[in-house]
Amino acid sequence: MIIIKSICLILVILTTKNFKEGLRKNKLITTKDIFEKNKTIIEAHRGINREVIENTLESFSKAIDYGADSIETDVWLSKDNVLVIFHGSGENGQLNGLYDHWGNVTQTKWSELSSYRTIYGQMKMPTLQDVIKLTKNKIFLNLEIKDPRVNLLWPILIKLIEKYDYANQIAFSSFFYEYYNKTREYNMLNNKHIPFGFLYHKNDSNPFILDKKGNTINIYYTDATKQLCDKAHENGMAVFVWFEMVDEENFEVYKDLIDKGVNIICSNEPALAKRFVDKYYNRFYRKRRLRTF
Repeated sequence: MIIIKSICLILVILTTKNFKEGLRKNKLITTKDIFEKNKTIIEAHRGINREVIENTLESFSKAIDYGADSIETDVWLSKDNVLVIFHGSGENGQLNGLYDHWGNVTQTKWSELSSYRTIYGQMKMPTLQDVIKLTKNKIFLNLEIKDPRVNLLWPILIKLIEKYDYANQIAFSSFFYEYYNKTREYNMLNNKHIPFGFLYHKNDSNPFILDKKGNTINIYYTDATKQLCDKAHENGMAVFVWFEMVDEENFEVYKDLIDKGVNIICSNEPALAKRFVDKYYNRFYRKRRLRTF
């Protein structure tokens, strides 16, 4: 009995090790992969947020190690015009107890924000430049623009994207749809294809935007239906779903979303979601009907 248990333990360790090593070999996805048929992208919501403090370089590094296809994160503009990574709340990026100081990101200079540390783990607040350097040629980035000051933030953001030649591995998303117009204009003038995600709140009563080819609709996972996904695909859009931090995720939920036609799953359990997706496409559902759009 002891020998059998030992063998089982060794197999579990080797399987886990091989799983993680296998995930690390995933190729870097680009903007065109978002719209590829018969493909589901797994995105790490604010990094590996259930193991490491969200929206930190440490959390993003672990997402890369775990083999996530993409990272979702949030950006604000500091008082002295530095793009900083933080979820925040309200119109000014209110610090919500994650760090050892209180205040608002947009009303605080980077020289001060850079001295803040997370209450747990003593981690720094990163800049977008830090994140781009970490993720360049390693993992796709979905950047939610939280700051409502469109005309102030936009030129600073684009300058940074161009500096690091990063346009092919990033998507923008926002509840402020003025950023869509900026993104569309930039793409047309520069022959680029940065997708924009139209973000919706949970159970949003506003009509869904489903006719913006080459972009995404970003909705709460329970709001995704087969009819909505089909309509989006007919119009050349991809469907992105997000979970709240407290939502329970499991294989059954993932299967339902994929069967409906969801393209991108922004998960709080990206390793679990990735494991299911790999099985779904590579083992259990080889004869699954291809999505065509």
